[in-house]
Amino acid sequence: MLDVPEFVKQRCRGDNNRTETVKHLELSFFNGGVDTLYPANDLYPADNLYPSDAGTPWLTIPMAQICAETLSLTENLSSGSNIIWGSCEAAKFVVTVADVEDEIEGREFTAALSIGDYKMAYGIYVVDSVVKQADRRKRKITAYDRMIKFDVDVSDWYHAMYPTDDTTHTIQELRDSLCEHIGVPQQQTVLINDEMVVGKTISPESLCGRDVLKAICEINGVFGHFDRTGMLTYISLQDTGLYPSDTLYPGDDLYPQSGWAAAEELEYYRSITYEDYLIDGIDRVQVRQEEGDIGAVVGSGSNAYVVEGNFLAYGLGSADLTKLAWSIYDSIAGKTYRPAKIVSYAMPWIEVGDGLRAITTDTEIATFVLTRTMSGIQAMMDTVEAKGTKTQGQSFGVENEIIQLKGKTAVIVRSVDEVSATVTDLEKHTTAQLKVVSDQITAEVKRATDQEVELAAAISVAADKIDLKVSKGDVCTQITAESSNGGQIILNAPGALIINAGNTKLDAGGHMELTGATFHGCVNTGSMGADVINANHVETDRLNCDGSMTVNGSATLNGITYANRISCYSIYSELAGSTWSDKRLKKGIRNIALEDARSLILGLKGVTYKTKRSGMDAMGFVAQDVVKLLHKLELSYPLVDRYDGYLALQYQNLIPLIIANEQAEHQDIKQIMMDIKQIKEDLYGK
Repeated sequence: MLDVPEFVKQRCRGDNNRTETVKHLELSFFNGGVDTLYPANDLYPADNLYPSDAGTPWLTIPMAQICAETLSLTENLSSGSNIIWGSCEAAKFVVTVADVEDEIEGREFTAALSIGDYKMAYGIYVVDSVVKQADRRKRKITAYDRMIKFDVDVSDWYHAMYPTDDTTHTIQELRDSLCEHIGVPQQQTVLINDEMVVGKTISPESLCGRDVLKAICEINGVFGHFDRTGMLTYISLQDTGLYPSDTLYPGDDLYPQSGWAAAEELEYYRSITYEDYLIDGIDRVQVRQEEGDIGAVVGSGSNAYVVEGNFLAYGLGSADLTKLAWSIYDSIAGKTYRPAKIVSYAMPWIEVGDGLRAITTDTEIATFVLTRTMSGIQAMMDTVEAKGTKTQGQSFGVENEIIQLKGKTAVIVRSVDEVSATVTDLEKHTTAQLKVVSDQITAEVKRATDQEVELAAAISVAADKIDLKVSKGDVCTQITAESSNGGQIILNAPGALIINAGNTKLDAGGHMELTGATFHGCVNTGSMGADVINANHVETDRLNCDGSMTVNGSATLNGITYANRISCYSIYSELAGSTWSDKRLKKGIRNIALEDARSLILGLKGVTYKTKRSGMDAMGFVAQDVVKLLHKLELSYPLVDRYDGYLALQYQNLIPLIIANEQAEHQDIKQIMMDIKQIKEDLYGK
């Protein structure tokens, strides 16, 4: 909670028709970005400390250019249906300004809120998008705080931190180095697992910086959040003590206890909704590498929080894993609150993670500020919400597509459908599994290192078949014994199989003689010579025709068809969209907004390029650029499809947009002509 004088709080609670209660918002852009401007909340707003070495702003947007009541600031500590420790969510700042023509997209700025003669920091943000409004004067700015700076690939940083497999770092060294690499200041504090030593546990081709920060925060039982001074802070939820035990309330010596006594008490609010239950505090913590892994479990309760897939915990032995679980347990256990949503006067001194108390007609609500949105300026309101089911009921973890180097797992599955045990040792590169289902038993052992291809041996037993399989890479030997057709044995081996029987001969070269041979079903051969082949059904992986090929009737091609040239009288395709346009075949017909068309056409970036397959010169647009443009404009026009894992543009759908843009331009020209005519009449008369 920010250290704001009580008289300022009273101003926020009062009306806005007095000089001392009028609010002013100011945005300041500096060349080269914003350094750390605010050294401490308890020192601000001393003139010699705020801002510090900021210099003269490159651009200042004063209150006079900020459209009335358009401000919205959304901050999240953990916005999901249950608390996820380690969350690092970015704050969103939205405001509409007028008569600002400078290019500010991608720039960093400070926001300051003045209440009367009191000025407070309102955050440091990076402009994500600037969208012109219908009147062409106003521009809607959408910005996010410095958390989005972590949304970059830091795999090079990780490899530099771990040049060898024997290199180790403490958690504190990792977070200090990461913040320096990203270029953001952080709170000087000691986290519970800062001294934990971590080796090289992954080999990432790409690694998101925010995922690393999430892993660090999760391992310490905290949340990552940028405060109003632009500094990365690590937030822990305050202790809730004995409150809110319904059986003890309202004893004065028991209610409220601990952290709730320091919670902000709401004297007034516009509305409040809340659940009839209290969130059960976490009473059990499990740290594991994957779902089903035993890992380490501490605590004796049933409301478990699961730390899963955190790469910082890979490779830890049983004792260290248990120690880690206990430290996380001590940080997150026992936090209880009532899920609620409160709408009240603005409380800019409140921060996410703070506690709130509000008295209703029948009870007192105590909850955490997990999400909040301050909206408006003069009539600024606060919407605070804390979600949560009564019990945790979920498992969490930082999900990364990275290559794990160290770690041991023992996964046991017991259900009515399956009983299995899988043991994995990543350092030895071995996995062994025994699996029993209702109709089959399988046992398999695999090994694969960087220096060798995968080795595997497996046995599968079913009621009517036994399989024995040994493989080395693509080389596989398999024996199958089946009970069908009176019993048979099938041998598949890469080496020579020699048979010398009265009616069957097979030599080491693969030549076979069959007396009175008759083939039914499928025949696979490397080559076959025949003048005529008559078949009801032919399957082939590849068909080469040196001459012409004629197909009488329909042909169905599944998959991608490549051709240097296609000649035909007509092509009918729903995807092409160029044949059928009958109104009877369409539904949900809506006119294209002219301003949408104008924004899309003006935002498209034409490029020239060479195609990788053919090397041909071409021109057009990049599908990813179009997707980004649609997201930026918050539009959902069908311009991009996905085929075989790649993005494709529906160029034909650009035609209506081009026409709509021309119509918009025509309207503008028409309006200009009318304006010119009016000016002439005013000057010279009719």
